[in-house]
Amino acid sequence: MEAPAVSTLALSEQQIMLGQEINGSGNSNDLATALSTGDYEQVLCSAPAKAIFGSDLGDASSIGSIVSGTTPFDSEFAASDISEFVTALAQRYVQEHGPEGWRQMTWVGAACLNAFIQTNWTGPELVLDPISLFPGDIDTRLAESFIATQVLELPEDADKHEIGRREHMGGRVYLGAKQSEARKRFDRDVLRLLERDGEEAYSLTPRALYLYFARLLLVDIPANNVNARDAASPIAQWWAARTVRVQQTLLEYPSQTLLNEILTHYAAASRALPESPVRQAYTSRLAKSVEKQGTMDDYSIDDDIFEVIEAKKAEKAHDPMTRSDQLGSAGSSAATSSVAAVDVAAWETVDSDSREIWARYLLEIAVAFSQHQMAADSTQHLAQAQAASGLKWKMTGVKGRRTKFQSFDVTQLVVDATSRKRAGDAADEENERVPENMKINDDTLLEEIALTGDAPDAAPLAVIDRCILLALCQNVENENPVNGLTSEQMRPFISRVLDRASNWSVYTTGLLQRSRLEASKTRTAERSVLQLQALVDQIARPQPGELEAGASERLAYLPVLALPSQWDLESELARRFVSLGVIRSALDIFERLEQWDEVIASFVLLGQEEVAERFVQDQLAATPDRPKLWCVLGDLKKDPDHWRHAWEISGCRYARAMRSLGAYHYEQSQFDKAAECYKKALHLNPLFEKSWFLLGCASLQTEDWKTAVQAFQRVVALDHERGDAWNNLASAYLQMGQGSSQRAWYALREATRCNFDSWKVWSNFMHTSLSLHQYASAIHAMSRIVTLRAESEGAASVDLEALRTIISVLTRGTLVEGLPPAAAQRKEEQYTRYVEHLLVEQIETRITRSAPLWRTMAEFWFWRKDYSHCLDCHVKAHRALAQQAEISYDAALFKEAVDSALELVSAYENLGDKTQTVRQPSSENTDGENQQAESRKSAAVEQPVCPDWRRQAKMALRSLIGKGKQSFEGTPEYVRLTDALEELR
Repeated sequence: MEAPAVSTLALSEQQIMLGQEINGSGNSNDLATALSTGDYEQVLCSAPAKAIFGSDLGDASSIGSIVSGTTPFDSEFAASDISEFVTALAQRYVQEHGPEGWRQMTWVGAACLNAFIQTNWTGPELVLDPISLFPGDIDTRLAESFIATQVLELPEDADKHEIGRREHMGGRVYLGAKQSEARKRFDRDVLRLLERDGEEAYSLTPRALYLYFARLLLVDIPANNVNARDAASPIAQWWAARTVRVQQTLLEYPSQTLLNEILTHYAAASRALPESPVRQAYTSRLAKSVEKQGTMDDYSIDDDIFEVIEAKKAEKAHDPMTRSDQLGSAGSSAATSSVAAVDVAAWETVDSDSREIWARYLLEIAVAFSQHQMAADSTQHLAQAQAASGLKWKMTGVKGRRTKFQSFDVTQLVVDATSRKRAGDAADEENERVPENMKINDDTLLEEIALTGDAPDAAPLAVIDRCILLALCQNVENENPVNGLTSEQMRPFISRVLDRASNWSVYTTGLLQRSRLEASKTRTAERSVLQLQALVDQIARPQPGELEAGASERLAYLPVLALPSQWDLESELARRFVSLGVIRSALDIFERLEQWDEVIASFVLLGQEEVAERFVQDQLAATPDRPKLWCVLGDLKKDPDHWRHAWEISGCRYARAMRSLGAYHYEQSQFDKAAECYKKALHLNPLFEKSWFLLGCASLQTEDWKTAVQAFQRVVALDHERGDAWNNLASAYLQMGQGSSQRAWYALREATRCNFDSWKVWSNFMHTSLSLHQYASAIHAMSRIVTLRAESEGAASVDLEALRTIISVLTRGTLVEGLPPAAAQRKEEQYTRYVEHLLVEQIETRITRSAPLWRTMAEFWFWRKDYSHCLDCHVKAHRALAQQAEISYDAALFKEAVDSALELVSAYENLGDKTQTVRQPSSENTDGENQQAESRKSAAVEQPVCPDWRRQAKMALRSLIGKGKQSFEGTPEYVRLTDALEELR
């Protein structure tokens, strides 16, 4: 399909995407104005919406020529009929109204999406029932029987699982809807239409029909005429991407299909954005991201993994999307302050409005990648969002105190951040309409760190820059292990965001992040729970009061924030209760949210496994066709028949059933069955790194090398930093025989980068390098192994055979065979330096008691004609044996020592009288630069290697004779020693 002509965003479109209120006139501008002010009911009750949903139709006779199938006028109208009905009406509408119709349909779809988000993320409760948008009496047949615009007492007959679940923990007030069984079935069917790749949507999602409408109007219906839609409404692709992102959050696990759709829509949306330094690169980059995603069948062992790695490096070197500062070093994405100067300079030429829209756009993608645990992609796009916005920040230290009675100052981490000057700048004014910031109220800790040093200027930040700081904070968490150091790195970002109340969603996200950080600390755990409880409660309030934010403010920055849905927030509160031991309260929340995995886990923690099983059985009695419940029962009883039944009743579409069954077979060492299960699960949804990894491991056990390679290729494609996957991929390549060794070498090189402290990985890399004659890499690998193992393993850390091979190729000339003389000399000198460094700096300084090792090193020094060093190695080889206490009674050790002594005597005889050139310093007392200068001036002096070699040899023999006289006198070995001593006399 050809790309549509590039259209520039209209001013109203830019303002809506930036969360600004607009004024306008005309049909589409009226809708845009209502959308920007958060009046979604006005948009959904407008004439275009009525025409699209058919609510302007008088009776069934007026629709017969438009829709041939079942309509809302029919009593048998079901969720599966919605698509055909709405599609027919929407297509008729755009045919009649042309480009204006496409624009209006975009705003109606956006209103549906925001209505869904308001219902499930931000509140306040939206009164309009989506079913009422249909014509006929369907809104009567399927209407919510209880709805209120004011706070009401919870009715006695209210279902605790009904829409909304607005229970205020203090006053027990409620706003929501009581549903009939028919409406519940209808909503469940709508949710099934939103499921993808065998992943189940959250069963209690309120008003999922809003999201389904948004998907139809923004994604599905325009798919057959996307060029016309994009030409008329350039912003529609951006809204489509947001719609699919929200759909993704409903699923139990992320879907590969939806991820591909998200990237595709964002790439298409970038074509309508203003010119910028990253526009072309960004569009092509997202297209490549979509291409590299796929199922197992899309990965071939013919794909050279080393070509992929090198291409990735080349792409990073030339792609402006990755030419920025990577926002981190040593494993932290928060180590540096800003992007590279070249990017900042390029953005300076872009007008302010364009920078704002690009900053919002790039940050939105960075957050999307972060939510999919794709940290590398998130970091790259976050860097460009920072450059586009003009945010400058750095992590610094300032003296301060944390406790009330602290008498000394300690350096505290703080973030020094400043925003770009904007036209008419009113950046970040104080906003009172934000959630309550709970106090610590501790007798020791201060509410905030009291900085006593020269604190950075806490100038107001633009709201978008606060969002960037929150995203940076999230990246620190994604890229580092969970420990106190990571928390300390995250805290300064959150403190800077919360230093001034700004937007409702931004402040809420900052409080939520702080609550998570404080949960593990004794003195702050109470505030952590109270703050999280306050965040849950504030969303439940039905109508915004004077000091509460309205819908438009709450949704303005939500797409660039990782704010969880209401049920996820409540679930997090329940998990916090579990961590505090308040399991019964947590169990009540989990049960109300129908999160069965957590319900079972809570019963197990209470020691009530029988109750847990009975509970699941009761739920199955009510809904026996729920595959998730069968999987939960299987997890509880470890019965594979339950997982198989879940797979069958889902029509072989519930991927979790096969993942659980695969894990069961893997634990039972039934690797062939495990592999089959994982293949079925991954065919439905390939966005599962753990499943790919276990499939690869099972395939290694069954010697299915091809499948193993494909599986581990997929793992490293999902997570390039997975060292064990790189190592296993190399193992699979090596098992495939000749022709794959080079691929194995590149895979192992990546494995060493990820597992830098694993000597086993370095050992594999060393042996593979030797087999491929990559001697420099082998030397480096051996050096790293010695560094890691020498302290605990001693001489065992050195692979003697590998060291002999490295020295042999150098001493025998194998290394430079076939090279021109000049090139051969350069290469020989280079590798000689490598080996010298390995022997002198790594091995000799760490290992002193291995005779075979010293003799091996002696061969190298003899080839180097460093006879003094060679003789010294022979002496140390003999001492390693002769100084052992067991030599006086251990016959085998005594014999080995005799051979070593005679070899040493031979070395003395051959090398002692040789002369060696050494440099004699011209002065005795020199140091530093003077010493180097004097060394250059010193003259070469010829001197014997060991002038008194004969005396030294006699001493070595006499010492060994004395140690063995009592136990070994008269033995052949003893006689050999005395004969050798006699010859020296």
